[in-house]
Amino acid sequence: MAEAANASVSKFTIDSSWDDPNHREGWYYRSDHLPYARAGIPALFFTTLLHADYHTPFDNPDRIDIEKLTRMTRWMYATGRLAADADAPPALDPTFKLERCRDFTGTYC
Repeated sequence: MAEAANASVSKFTIDSSWDDPNHREGWYYRSDHLPYARAGIPALFFTTLLHADYHTPFDNPDRIDIEKLTRMTRWMYATGRLAADADAPPALDPTFKLERCRDFTGTYC
């Protein structure tokens, strides 16, 4: 649904490598939506990724790209609308790992 909404509304290039459980940043596993996914509630995570001042004292409102924020908001709304109007609720991917683990060497598994 998010991909269909993006194609019709915002046309962002989507980098799905961030969804990989082995991605070094592990954002999916550090974000507020994870408890919902663990409870079986489909959850989406939209982000504009990092910038040099992210979570520093220099991360000020003047860093906000209003045009990009507007496109992101339209995309999120369109995705929610598609989900709300669908005949069935969104399904979870049963193969997606909802836990991030490390083996004894510290490698993500």
